[in-house]
Amino acid sequence: EMNIFTKVPGLAHQTSKLGSVLQRSFYASSGRVTLYEQRNFTGRRLDLTADCQKLSDKNFPERCNSVQVESGAWVGYEYENFRGRQYLWDLSDRGEYNSCDKWCASMDHISSVRSVRQDTSPPRVQLFERAGFSGRKTELQDDIPNLMSRYGINRAASIRVLGGGWVVYQEPNYRGPHYVLEKKDFNNYSDWGGQNSTVGSIRKICFS
Repeated sequence: EMNIFTKVPGLAHQTSKLGSVLQRSFYASSGRVTLYEQRNFTGRRLDLTADCQKLSDKNFPERCNSVQVESGAWVGYEYENFRGRQYLWDLSDRGEYNSCDKWCASMDHISSVRSVRQDTSPPRVQLFERAGFSGRKTELQDDIPNLMSRYGINRAASIRVLGGGWVVYQEPNYRGPHYVLEKKDFNNYSDWGGQNSTVGSIRKICFS
């Protein structure tokens, strides 16, 4: 039996407008995401509407090969308690990730998941060459697939998010290790979980 909250993977675009409006209000706080053990939305599944520090507590294997975002934006982490490599799942590409390489992962290990805090102010971010918001400053309001070719920069040691949510990638064209940046000041690359200051591309997180 189907109701307006039922989501058929691969048919996101056919969800009725009324259904999606009701879903958004129903899950307004953090959103809703479904993790699947196997590729193409198959195998054991886990629905989340709140942060989960330890997927094993939910009787879900720490293997995730596809993800369906119903609403909001989410980060999967390699380790428990939101540590290790980060993987963003948002509503770009209709929120459908049918294999783990779609979120730039080389392996399917996910141990914790949290929702991304949504900020409604206009998207705006400042990248600084050096830690402590010093050195050359580059201010952005749009997605930039190649920071080197557009602005001549490939390093940012501190970042100030003034509006919206952003994700910065170490490689151009939104590939490679990436880090979710919510509205706050990041004094050093370690504050966003980075191993170094390398940046290749940056884009706005897609919440809707």
